[in-house]
Amino acid sequence: MQVGDLVRMKSNQKMTRNPGIVVQIYDFEFPFMRLSGDEGSKVRPMASVHWPHLERAEPMDHRQDNLEVISENR
Repeated sequence: MQVGDLVRMKSNQKMTRNPGIVVQIYDFEFPFMRLSGDEGSKVRPMASVHWPHLERAEPMDHRQDNLEVISENR
C-alpha cells in the first residue's frame, strides 16, 4: 500500500463500499504493550484515507489490514 492508492474497507458496511484515497502511511506503536511485557508486534501499519463520498474535512485513520487496495498508484 502506498500514498495515492485507491482502497476500500474489507467489510460490507454501506458507507465504505466506495473507494477512498490513501494520503498517508505510517506505523502506530502501542506504548502500553511495550510496558506490559506482552509478546508479539507492538507496531501496527496504519493508513490515513480520504473518503470523497463522506462529508468529512479530515482523512480517517485505519489499520492497513482492514483495507484492500483496488487500484495501485504506480
